[in-house]
Amino acid sequence: KKTKKKRVSEIQIVNMSQKPSLEENIGMQLSLSGISCFFAQLTVHWIETTMVRQQLEKEGKIGMLSMAARIVREEGVRSLYRGVLAASLRELSYSSLRFGLYEPIKKTLGATDPKNTPFYKKVLAGLSAGSFAAAVASPTDLLKIRAQGETGIPRSLSVHATEIAYANGATSFFQIFANFYRGVSTTVIRAGLIGATKMATYDETKHRLRMYLGWRDEIAIERYSLQFCASVSAGLALSLTSSPATNARTIIMTSPPGTYSGFTHAIISIIQSRGILGLYRGFAAQWARVAPYALVQFFVWEQLRRVVGMRPL
Repeated sequence: KKTKKKRVSEIQIVNMSQKPSLEENIGMQLSLSGISCFFAQLTVHWIETTMVRQQLEKEGKIGMLSMAARIVREEGVRSLYRGVLAASLRELSYSSLRFGLYEPIKKTLGATDPKNTPFYKKVLAGLSAGSFAAAVASPTDLLKIRAQGETGIPRSLSVHATEIAYANGATSFFQIFANFYRGVSTTVIRAGLIGATKMATYDETKHRLRMYLGWRDEIAIERYSLQFCASVSAGLALSLTSSPATNARTIIMTSPPGTYSGFTHAIISIIQSRGILGLYRGFAAQWARVAPYALVQFFVWEQLRRVVGMRPL
């Protein structure tokens, strides 16, 4: 009888060890990352609207606060939240994929031990997740940019969607589909850069702080310090690497179809008309958006992970 009980116990232990962890639950990963990104976007949406207007400004350079003041003065406070519905849909689809798939992809690449995971695997995981997310959910990005770049009386999301769908006299399904994926190559490049930079930097910064400063997630003050320092580092790195792609995406998505042949054409056009620093137009607004976005996103994400029993990133 003892031998039988021992075998049953061993079988139970094996079954428990084979049970997938919460980190492997893709549905849970997507849900938590989507919720955290949604709240982060609500926090900084007005800053992003200001940034888009700066990037589209044709009458010379204008500061972030000056542009925000102009929008409020000429169009009202509500205009700072133009496109917020499209932005929310984007966060719950595109952002949930690019951040929620990071850990599953990283594990697929063989990164099972955080202490011995090389940085390049973190970069590859972020790059793959970001690129895939952009390829799938690019239409939500297009709707958001179009709504934010528009002046005058705000129009509904359905109006923008109809306008995009039937642009250039599109009638067939393929033509309508292509219209919604206008600028997708630039969006994929930008999303890949964001994923590779933001997630890898956040992950690596936390790892280095744990290793060199001995900070632990079990102690509240050290846990929050880890999250704060890693979020700020990720935000700064992201702003520096993605600004050229962000400017290219903005002018492609707000210009008539066919104006730019692709990412390279848009980049060359910006340099020719504004100089090399034109690739960083709106950088202050980008940094002002990315820093609080990263702080809110990662803080909410980490708290949600803690509540459901997931390990911290």
